[in-house]
Amino acid sequence: MSESITVRFTLPVSAREVYDAWLDGQQHSAMTGAKATASRSVDGEFTAWDGYIHGKNLLLIENQKIVQSWRSSEFPDEASDSVLSIRLTERHGLTEVELEHTDIPPGQSVQYQSGWIEFYANPMQKYFTAPKGKKATGAKKTRPVTKTQQG
Repeated sequence: MSESITVRFTLPVSAREVYDAWLDGQQHSAMTGAKATASRSVDGEFTAWDGYIHGKNLLLIENQKIVQSWRSSEFPDEASDSVLSIRLTERHGLTEVELEHTDIPPGQSVQYQSGWIEFYANPMQKYFTAPKGKKATGAKKTRPVTKTQQG
């Protein structure tokens, strides 16, 4: 039986800035601190964390929602892709980001729950709070430590 998680955090920028950064390889790389490729079209493919993650865009609603198929190198071969839904809700100059990650292979949701916080929420806070014209890069330079790597 697959697993699901939800992570929410708030960023001090517009939904447009978050949407644009997520779907731009250079900005996505800068905000996470690891190489990423991206596409702004439905069915367009992406990679993140130096190829550790890959998938494609399933639905794009400008500045509001991104839905992607999502798979890490930790997925068993027989597992289908999971689905990542990113909802952006802007209020008073702040954007709430809700990451809903569904169809995760059994036993892997805990590692992805902490990974979304450590490798996305925290570096994105740093990236989007850097002084204008001096965007910080994500805090990590290596791919997420996975269950397999931990032993």
